[in-house]
Amino acid sequence: MTPNERDVILKPYALLRRGQNRWDGWYDVLQKKDRRPIRTFVRVPSPEGFANADLACQAAEILAEWDFERGYGLTRPKR
Repeated sequence: MTPNERDVILKPYALLRRGQNRWDGWYDVLQKKDRRPIRTFVRVPSPEGFANADLACQAAEILAEWDFERGYGLTRPKR
């Protein structure tokens, strides 16, 4: 399923770790039609964090895709 065929938006982002020069990847799942949150603040499990925000976002995007395809923690919206 391509991103345009989904009823949801997977939104990856990165946050700088407090007191460190390392980044954590996170993602949210939003309903496509009204941007209402379905699942928020899902962190990429990484003990060391990431060297830069781009890598953290890329990891979050990969994890979001993987989680979505397997249905982990996601209740797919009804049509």
